[in-house]
Amino acid sequence: MTEVGIGIVGGGYMGKAHAVAMSAVGAVFDTALRPRLEMVCASSAASAERYRAAFGFARGTDNWRDLVADPRVEAVIIASPQETPPRDCPGRLCP
Repeated sequence: MTEVGIGIVGGGYMGKAHAVAMSAVGAVFDTALRPRLEMVCASSAASAERYRAAFGFARGTDNWRDLVADPRVEAVIIASPQETPPRDCPGRLCP
């Protein structure tokens, strides 16, 4: 089995949907790949902690740079609303 650390920017509706989907990979797909919910990023530390606890992430942050720079985060899902991408996010990372 191979694990991959997942980071999700945004913990609202789509962040939750992606976190649930990542958690179900083993039951839905015939693959040895197992996503590991490593870090969630939200607009405030309080929201990040709430999403972390609710969705099963190892850690939460309110700074997308921390998520992207973390070596345990190997894949990033941008799940923030289109009209509110993270501030100063490089174009190739954000919509």
